[in-house]
Amino acid sequence: MNAHFLLEAVWVMFTYGWVSVASGLVISSFLVLRGSRRARRRARFATLGAAILILWVAMFIGVDAGYRAWQNIPNPPEEAFSDSGGPFVALFLGWLPSLVVLGGAHLLLRLRRKQKETPANK
Repeated sequence: MNAHFLLEAVWVMFTYGWVSVASGLVISSFLVLRGSRRARRRARFATLGAAILILWVAMFIGVDAGYRAWQNIPNPPEEAFSDSGGPFVALFLGWLPSLVVLGGAHLLLRLRRKQKETPANK
């Protein structure tokens, strides 16, 4: 696997499969927003895990749908039919950007909540 598949998969995902990725990002962001307000640690991590899984699946669907749409355009380039690496990258490495984006959002929301709760800010 080389960087070509990764860059091509990202390009295809955001050019042709952006609807799936945007939908997954909206749903998972809502889960992170709701989950970061939970008092119990298990509930926070469960919702964060579910959000990561949802975004991961949305990214895989976005790459797969993107390659299918790219192959159906008039006179598609030869690269459109080399879709073995892109979905493979999204399937096995898609959890990493999901974890970074949603984990960072969760951390920022938790820090903001703790800042609001401290009596020093009053």
